[in-house]
Amino acid sequence: MFAQVNSVQTAPGKLAGLVTWAGDQLPAFRATPGFQGLYLLAARQSGKVLTISLWESEEDLRRNNEARGARVREDASSELGIASPPVDIYEVLLQA
Repeated sequence: MFAQVNSVQTAPGKLAGLVTWAGDQLPAFRATPGFQGLYLLAARQSGKVLTISLWESEEDLRRNNEARGARVREDASSELGIASPPVDIYEVLLQA
């Protein structure tokens, strides 16, 4: 399994909009081959947000990034005023 991790900073008052927007994106991700899940983590006081998406294989993750991942990040940037984050990819070595 592979994970894509994004970290962004937003105004604490924009978190509710971000959660709504992310929820609206979920059906398309769930329909994407290899998608295994998504975590949206936030530090409410500071506005720091982490997203972790899980993928069956590195190929599935990269295929998603090529097909729609970059577009989703661009949409988040324009719709929510969040700078497009750098993407980090990790192999999941242990899941409990």
